[in-house]
Amino acid sequence: MAQPQKDLPSEYPGVVKLPQWEQGWQKAKDAGKDPQFHVQGVHEMLSKHLDQLTAGRSGLKFLFPLCGKAVDMKWLADQGHTIVGVEGVDDAVRQFFQESAIEPTVTDAPEVKGKLYQGLDGRISIYVCDYFNFTSQIQGQFDAIWDRGAFVAINEEDQEKYIKMMKTLLKPDGRCLMEIMQYDPSLFAGPPHNIPEEALKKLLGPDLCMTFVDTKDITERVGKLWNIPWIKTVYFLIKASD
Repeated sequence: MAQPQKDLPSEYPGVVKLPQWEQGWQKAKDAGKDPQFHVQGVHEMLSKHLDQLTAGRSGLKFLFPLCGKAVDMKWLADQGHTIVGVEGVDDAVRQFFQESAIEPTVTDAPEVKGKLYQGLDGRISIYVCDYFNFTSQIQGQFDAIWDRGAFVAINEEDQEKYIKMMKTLLKPDGRCLMEIMQYDPSLFAGPPHNIPEEALKKLLGPDLCMTFVDTKDITERVGKLWNIPWIKTVYFLIKASD
């Protein structure tokens, strides 16, 4: 069985905790590279399906779980949306502001046992903390969630807790665009984890519905790295059931 991403050491197959994610970011930085999972430009699926995520609305409040240094945050902020990110690795957030040419203010955030970075007159706020310390009591609920690589990155034992938390963070008319990955899990332990469609549907339960949006074969780019014969990303729009 292939091991997790080469720049992410793990305690045992399929399990990566915050210290290992921090080591992965540091290893990539020392090599003068970005982590393998970082997308350097605006994510093509976000730009392609933004209207579905926003339902054509403007001035929305977006949540980026496990945001890393996603350039999507500034792209959306420049369109007039308000961005809240949550990230466990402090250096990832510092890199985001530096590479975006934004001078942030940094304050302690005891409510999440971490820090708060803010820039662009508060239109971008990123909390550095354990994601599960972030609740709707911190920033209220959100119009939109762009889950690119967050759900697939968390350990499988936390997936149910993650979805329960997502339900509390979405407004009644809120929407989430979620990226999952699918491959043969007997060949690769993750992360990112293989997420069968039926498993996600079961976790969402009757309160939320999921609609297929798009898919992309990423075998050529990623399969060789993890020595697996096929892998694809699948995108679903998640919202309250009618």
